[in-house]
Amino acid sequence: MKNPLLKIYCDPIYENTRKITQHAKNSGVCVWGVTKGLCGSPELAKLFIEGGCAGLADSRLDNIIKQKKMGIKAKYMLIRIPMPSEISDVVEITDSTLVSDVDTIIMIEQKCSALNKIYDVILMVEVGDLREGITEEAIYSNKEKFKNLKQVRIAGVGANFGCFGGILPSKENLSHLIKFKRIVEEITGYELENVSIGGTTCIQMFYDGLLPKEINQLRIGSAMLRGSVAWKPFNWLRQDTLEFSAEWIEVARKPSKPWGIVDLDAFGNIPKFDDNGLRLRGILGAGRQDIYPEGIRSLTPGVKVLGASSDHLICDVEEVRNTPKTGDIEVFHVNYAAMMTAATSPYVEKIYC
Repeated sequence: MKNPLLKIYCDPIYENTRKITQHAKNSGVCVWGVTKGLCGSPELAKLFIEGGCAGLADSRLDNIIKQKKMGIKAKYMLIRIPMPSEISDVVEITDSTLVSDVDTIIMIEQKCSALNKIYDVILMVEVGDLREGITEEAIYSNKEKFKNLKQVRIAGVGANFGCFGGILPSKENLSHLIKFKRIVEEITGYELENVSIGGTTCIQMFYDGLLPKEINQLRIGSAMLRGSVAWKPFNWLRQDTLEFSAEWIEVARKPSKPWGIVDLDAFGNIPKFDDNGLRLRGILGAGRQDIYPEGIRSLTPGVKVLGASSDHLICDVEEVRNTPKTGDIEVFHVNYAAMMTAATSPYVEKIYC
């Protein structure tokens, strides 16, 4: 079996998906499965649909195209606001997209007019995370443009949480989102179908029944994939979903602090090391081209990740009970960043179990 390797366990991911979608159904909420965490994997897309997701969402048009080519029948949503250069493809390939920029909406309107097509958008609202989102001032200053839309239908308003600014959903920012829905309805003259939120940080509020009743759409991926947010597990979901493994290529006792003239490392940083004397160190045949080293935890007690270059992962193994040998395999749990890096690396084998 080739290493490095990312193992994806289908049964627990399916089980997580079913639990979330069933709870959502009972609450009058629909779940869109976000597939970008595993590079738009068609295998994952199939699991999400079988698990009860209302549709599939991804930030990359290429991923959506890949899923459609594999014959996966679903509604598709683009969840990165579209680049002007891809609007023609977005309108023809997807069923809806997130938008926040008025100029982009006008470009979508023009393309849809040429195709005589009605197209749905979710208008993203700035609620504090400072990624994408239109402000209240901007919606009022452009209200005539919104009133004149003929081919673009604003199907709802939406927001992201915990993506850039780390902002959590709260009563205050969710109330602002709902208020924004009423503003858009007043301007357009019709009722919006959806109030859409995304981000795994929303899941616990959703499960505890603390989301406002107006919120009826969740865009979720990582919660199904990992059953946790960062390293904090949701006790009602499974975490035995993903494993990253790599092969030991050197194990030797060496000084813990490099010697010589210190300069920048391969990534432009000045490394700092504590002097802990001679330590048993191991190198794994994987690096930053394969994995995010700050986002992995070994299943073996005592393995401490020290850092990585492009192709080498350096660990302290002094405290490991059974010293690893060259050729042995080390297995790690992954956080979101590590999962995403491994999934997008062409050097990492992916196996669905």
